Amino acid sequence: MSLTALTWRVKSPVHTEHKLSPSDKTRELRLLPPVQRETLQLHYLPRTSTYRGYCTFNHSVVLHIFLRLFTMATTFATRMLLSTLENAASNKTTLPFRRPFDDITATVVAGILISFMVIGFFGNLLTICVILTSSKLGNIFNQFILSLCFSDLISACISWVNLYRRTWGFDDFAPPNFFCWFYWGADICTSYVTAMHILSFAILRLISVWKPFVFTKITVVHGRIWILVMWVIGFTCGFIPFAYISGASTPDRSDLSSATARWPACTQKFETIHIYKQMIHIAYPFFLYAPCVGILFMSIAITSLLLGNRMEKTKKRTMSVVSDACKQEKEVKKERQAILQLMLIVGSFMIGYIPFTIFEFWTVGNTDESFQTWQTEWMFGTVQYIFMRFSECLNPIFYNLASAKMRSETVLFLKRKLCKCCFPAKVLSRADNSSVMSHTGLQL
Repeated sequence: MSLTALTWRVKSPVHTEHKLSPSDKTRELRLLPPVQRETLQLHYLPRTSTYRGYCTFNHSVVLHIFLRLFTMATTFATRMLLSTLENAASNKTTLPFRRPFDDITATVVAGILISFMVIGFFGNLLTICVILTSSKLGNIFNQFILSLCFSDLISACISWVNLYRRTWGFDDFAPPNFFCWFYWGADICTSYVTAMHILSFAILRLISVWKPFVFTKITVVHGRIWILVMWVIGFTCGFIPFAYISGASTPDRSDLSSATARWPACTQKFETIHIYKQMIHIAYPFFLYAPCVGILFMSIAITSLLLGNRMEKTKKRTMSVVSDACKQEKEVKKERQAILQLMLIVGSFMIGYIPFTIFEFWTVGNTDESFQTWQTEWMFGTVQYIFMRFSECLNPIFYNLASAKMRSETVLFLKRKLCKCCFPAKVLSRADNSSVMSHTGLQL
C-alpha cells in the first residue's frame, strides 16, 4: 500500500493546500462513515515540513495493533502445539501391538500343557477308581489322597482355559465368558483345597507318630467330615470371590503403561481390581503361604520323631526273640513307607507352589514397564503354571511308589479292566465258575 493510501490529506475542490484546524479535522472525521473514520484514525502520520495537512502520531492505536498481532501469533502457536501433540498421540496409538510371545513359543507351551493335561486326567482318574473299588484302601490317609486326586482332576480338566487365555486367546477370548470366570474360581479353589489337604495330611501323620492312641480315635467318618469342611472353605473363600472378580473382555492396548493393558483378555475385571489386590495380600498368605511353611516344619518334626522312635526300639531289641525282631522289621518298613509317602507328597506340592509363590511376589513388586520385562513376566507365569501341572501329574505316580498296597491294587484293577476289554469270554466264564462255587461250595 502506498504512502498516500496510509495517510489522510484534506483536499480542496481546486486541489490547493489547505491547513485545517484540529476542530475542523474532528468535524470532518465525524462526517465520514465509521469504516473510513477508523481507517483514517489508524493511519495518522506525523506532520512534516514537506507534507502538510497530515495528522499527528497516535501511540494507543499502535499499541492496539501490536496487541492484536501478539494475540494472533499466540493463538496460532497454541493451535500448532495442540496439533503436534494430537499427532504424536495418534502415532502412539497406531503403533503395531506386539504380544509378549511368538507362535513357536505358544506351540511349544501348548504341547507341554496338553500332554500334562492328558497324563494328569487319566492318572488321577485311575487312582480315584482304584481307591473307590478297593476294600483294602479305605483308611483315613487314602481318603485324603482320594480328595487330592479329585482336586487334581478338576485342575487338569480346566487347564486348557489357561493355555488358551495365555496364547491364542490373549487378545480375544472366543469361548463364552462362563469358561473364564469358572476357570478362575475353580483354579483358586483347588489351589486352596490342595494346600489344606497337604497340611492336614502332615498333621495326621504327626498325630499318628507322636500320639498313636489319639490317632486310633480318629475314624474314616471324621476324615470325610474334615475333607468336606475344607472343600466348603475352598469354595467359599476361593471360588466365589474369584469367579465374581474375573471375566473376559477385549483389553485396551492403546496405553501400555496402564496396569491392565498388558493383561490377557480373560483376567480380573478392572472395576474389581481392588478386591483382587486384597485377595493377594490377605487370602494368599493365609491359604497358600502359611500351609507351605507349616508343611515344611511338620515334615521335619515327623522325620525327627520317627528316627528317635527307631533308635529307642533298636536299643530294646532282643536278638533271642525272633518274633519280636520280625515285628520290629515290619514296623520299621511301615515307618519308611510313611516317611517316603509324606516326603513325596510334600515334595510334589513344593514343586508346584514354590514357583507360584515366587511369581506372585515378583509381579507385585515389579514396576518396570519395558517390553522385555513384559516378556519375562509372561514366560515366568507360563513356566510356573507348567510346574504346577507337572506336580499334579506326579501325584498319582508318587502315591503308588510310596505304598505297596496301592501298587498292587492298581495293577489288579488294570488287569481286571484289560481282561474285561480284551477277553470278555474269560471274564464271563470266571463269573459263572464263581457263581457255581458259591452255590455248591466246591472249587471247580
